[in-house]
Amino acid sequence: MRGISQQDFGRLFRSYLINAVLFAAALFVYRNSHYYADFLIPRTQQALLGVYLLYLALAIPLELALPADRRRLDGKGVIALRAVWRSLRCGWDYVRHYPLQTANPPSIIPQEKTAILFLLVKFYYLPIMLNFLFGNWDTAVWNWGMYHAATLDVHQNMFQHFFPLLTYAVFVIDTGIFTLGYAFEYPYARNTVRSVEPTLFGWMIALLCYPPFNDIVNRYAVWAANDNNAFASVPATYVLHIVAFALLLLYALPSVALGFKASNLTNRGIVTRGPYALVRHPAYTGKVLGWWVMSLPILLQPDQFFLAIISMSIWTVIYFFRALTEERHLSMDPDYVEYCRRVPWRFIPYVL
Repeated sequence: MRGISQQDFGRLFRSYLINAVLFAAALFVYRNSHYYADFLIPRTQQALLGVYLLYLALAIPLELALPADRRRLDGKGVIALRAVWRSLRCGWDYVRHYPLQTANPPSIIPQEKTAILFLLVKFYYLPIMLNFLFGNWDTAVWNWGMYHAATLDVHQNMFQHFFPLLTYAVFVIDTGIFTLGYAFEYPYARNTVRSVEPTLFGWMIALLCYPPFNDIVNRYAVWAANDNNAFASVPATYVLHIVAFALLLLYALPSVALGFKASNLTNRGIVTRGPYALVRHPAYTGKVLGWWVMSLPILLQPDQFFLAIISMSIWTVIYFFRALTEERHLSMDPDYVEYCRRVPWRFIPYVL
C-alpha cells in the first residue's frame, strides 16, 4: 500500500482485528450480563454498537492518516494479549520447577501494564458515561418542558425546574466530554495514555464514586445534597441555588479544560490551563463544596444534622483520597512534578 510497507500494514491490520474482537467481546458482556442488561438503557446499548461500527470503519484510515513514525502498529489490544499470554506461559514454566527461582519471576513491563489497565478503564467507564450522558440529557429536556409548562408558581418553578435544568445541562457537557475521552485516543488529539493508576487502593477510591460500587457508600451515608432542598425563606433559597450552580460551574470547567484528555485513573498529559492554573483539583473543590452548600437546609434541621454531616463527611474524605491517589500516580510524570511546583494549592488558592 502507498505510504506503508506490506509488513507494517500486516501488523496494523492484526492490531485492528484484535481490538475489534476485544470490543465485540465487551459488547457481548454489556448485552448479556445481568448487571449491564439491567443497568444500561437501550440508547446506551445502541450507542456502544455505534462506537464499535465507527471503529470498524475509521480505525485503519485514521491510523494511515498519521505520519509513519506516529502510527500505532501494535495497539493496546495486541500489547495486552501478548503480555497475558507470555505471563501465562512463563508463569507455568516458573511454578512447575522446584525450587522457585525467586530472583527471576515472570514480569510485565510498564507499557504492557498500561495497556491492560487502560482496557479495563475503557471497559468500565465508557458504558457508564454514555448512560450518564443520556440520563442527564433526558432530565434536562424534561425540566425544560416542565419549566415552560409553568404548572407551579414562579418561585417553585424556578427551584424545581429551572435550576435543575441548568444543572443537568452542565452535566450533559461534563459527561459528554468524558464520554469522548474514554471512546477516543488519537495522537492528533494529544490524549495518548501515558500511564494508568497502578495501585489497588487508587482504583478502589475511584470506583466507590460510580455504580455499582457507590451503592456500598450509600447504604451507610444518607444523601443530603438533594436538588430540591430549600430554606423557608425564598430569597435565601435563591442564594442557595445560585451559589450551588456557581460551584457546579467550577466542577464542570475543568472538564472543558481537559477536553479529549478527560478520563479517570489515567494520565494523558498534564493540563495546566483554565482552573488548573489556580489549583490542582478544581473539579473536586467545586463538587464537594457544592454538595455542602446544597446540604445546608438539611444540616440546619436538628433531627437530621448528625446523619447529614456524617454523609457529607464520608464523601468529602473519599474525594480527598481521590486527590491524593491521583497525585501519587501523576507524580511519576516529571511534567506533573513541575506543575505542582508552580501550582502548590490542591483545592483552594492560598488556603489548602
